[in-house]
Amino acid sequence: MTGLLLKLIITPLGIVVSSWILPNVQFAAWYQPILLGAVLAVIGYMGELMFLGRKTKGFVLAMDFVISAVGIYIGAWVFANTGVTLLGAILTAVILVITEIFQHNWLINSGRIKKEGILR
Repeated sequence: MTGLLLKLIITPLGIVVSSWILPNVQFAAWYQPILLGAVLAVIGYMGELMFLGRKTKGFVLAMDFVISAVGIYIGAWVFANTGVTLLGAILTAVILVITEIFQHNWLINSGRIKKEGILR
């Protein structure tokens, strides 16, 4: 559960920061990147529960990157007056994956992923 709470804070925050620093990631309202980040956090958490382990860190990071890039690009279509280009979605996914590296290492090294994982 700690992993989910961490993702629910960091993922929306990463998308908000991306919208501030990247000109090709623009949201019309303050809640849009937060809502999109929360949805991506839950999806990413489910992936971590199923696949994250010491030997699968690279696979889970690649999966997080693809899900984040596609989710941000397509998810932005749901909101009115929002503009996210494919490059903007990819760059935002890179920012999120960088944060995921630290999260995954912490989850594995602290033993939390073994306690939370469903396929262990």
